[in-house]
Amino acid sequence: MRRVVALLLMLHCAILAVAQENCSCAGITDVNRNALDADSLLKTKQPACVIQGYRIKGRALLIRRELDSAEIFLNKAINLLEKQGCPEDEFLIFYQMLDNLYANRSDFKGAIEMELKIVSIFEKRKDTLNYCRGLLNISNIFNEFKQTEKGIEYCRKAIGMINRLKSSAEKAVLLARAAQRYYTYYKQNNQPAYLDTTAFYAEAGLSIVRTIPFEKESFITVNSRLIAVATEKKEYDKALFYIDQNLKHLDRRVDFPELSANFKDKTKIYFSRKQFDLAAQFADSTLRYDQLLKSPATIAATYLLIHDIAEASGNHALALTAYKKERLIADSIGTEEKLAAVTELEKKYNQAKNEKTIRELAQQKQIYLLFGLAGLLTALVIAFFLRQQSLKHKQKILETEQRLNRARMNPHFFFNALATLQSYAVRENDGEAIAANLSKFSHIMRETLESTYKDYVTVEQEMIFLSEYLDVQKIRFPKKFEYSITADKELEADLVQIPAMIIQPFTENSIEHGFSNIDYSGRISIHFAGVGNELLVTIDDNGKGLPTGPKQEADHISRASQIIRDRIYLLNLKLKCNASFSIAQNTEGKGVQVKIKLPLLFLNNNHE
Repeated sequence: MRRVVALLLMLHCAILAVAQENCSCAGITDVNRNALDADSLLKTKQPACVIQGYRIKGRALLIRRELDSAEIFLNKAINLLEKQGCPEDEFLIFYQMLDNLYANRSDFKGAIEMELKIVSIFEKRKDTLNYCRGLLNISNIFNEFKQTEKGIEYCRKAIGMINRLKSSAEKAVLLARAAQRYYTYYKQNNQPAYLDTTAFYAEAGLSIVRTIPFEKESFITVNSRLIAVATEKKEYDKALFYIDQNLKHLDRRVDFPELSANFKDKTKIYFSRKQFDLAAQFADSTLRYDQLLKSPATIAATYLLIHDIAEASGNHALALTAYKKERLIADSIGTEEKLAAVTELEKKYNQAKNEKTIRELAQQKQIYLLFGLAGLLTALVIAFFLRQQSLKHKQKILETEQRLNRARMNPHFFFNALATLQSYAVRENDGEAIAANLSKFSHIMRETLESTYKDYVTVEQEMIFLSEYLDVQKIRFPKKFEYSITADKELEADLVQIPAMIIQPFTENSIEHGFSNIDYSGRISIHFAGVGNELLVTIDDNGKGLPTGPKQEADHISRASQIIRDRIYLLNLKLKCNASFSIAQNTEGKGVQVKIKLPLLFLNNNHE
């Protein structure tokens, strides 16, 4: 047995050695790798040397911005690597160059495909730094193409890993890039909380930059995020100070992306200040570096900015010219994407045609079979469509019932609460207290009515609503119970959302039934906690517990449970999640414990 194992190990090592030899070009070292002549390497008979020739050729073409030619050589190298059975690490440099190429071409699909391959390699290597870079690159690509929800998802994943890194210039750059992702999300969703998050990560990067020796990339990147925050807050002098600091350190011969971005920021500031001459001057500088970059999307955005400046300053001829150029480039990007999709479909079709012979397709039997399958498929599609229509109709009815249920907070509560407030006003004669209680009561009524068309509220809003509801109930039942409403510190209560009016029915049960006829002070505690990708809501009371006797009380709890059960069913149907709830006797003493598990939903996510 040992001999067999040893033989297998030797065979495995031999295969690896051969693969390594097939992928290694004799005479190439890290020192001379980029100095060698590509043409001489391409003339050799060694596949590994030919691969290196393709790499050098592709890199030179990328630098010259000859993207189509560069793509041909890089793909040739990848095909040859696959043919030679080379290890995955050998592909990395080619994936990275293609990623750069697709990004410059504004090819969303190609860039994402390359980045996912790059991230996979770094994850297997346990290379945390480059893994985080890859995640943020993916986040940026999604943001560029207006898919900010996916973008912020990858950004959050990256931040969890960045926090494990030691302080360094690289960590400062990653924090600044994370800040940029949040800034993009803020701009597209207009949520001030995300601007605060942008500032938080930018300042975290700045604190690192100040403690390490000067390093150009981290300095420029962190400053750029601070520029964005200052500009958004209309602190223009501060933003211009950061821009001038950046321009002082940038090389006009090579730093085209950074020069373009900083001149564009300067243009926007002077445009906001209505200093149109200066704005036009810096817009021209921006366009010059955009054209050196040869990035269609960036050039189109700058032409749109030139159009806005010209329009605002009354130069309508220039505005029209800039707009036409922007449209021409934007349309060409869309056309290239469509042509690429058509080419890909054509390639798949030709491949399928080669795999099947014409004789097989011509056989009459198969034609009949195809017609039969087509008929069956058509019948299935029609049946599926009719079933879906029926399910949608049922779902619509259920949703309508749920909206009515949300609006149907116990009317006795409203009447009794009004009567209580009236007697309180006569008894106490305290104007401020009466006004405060009336304000709470009106807010409860408004929230109840609004919940019929507002499906979700933030945890923070729900906590405020429940506090006001329970305060009014305490006026109805003085000295009957106390309550506490808490949330984990880590939970972003102003951003995390839950379905509206999902907790109130259980608190009503506790007060109306759990605390009836008890001779001690009642207590209700409500706690919100984030557990992984779920939100856990726990409601405890120390009342009588679950009813075992009178049918009326049992029916009341059953009705409340059914309403929540229907709502959770609809939630699971819409979001494809596993929301649930449970009601049980409180194991720590008297009363009932309700646990509601919901998906962790963030504000402005599309929950449809």
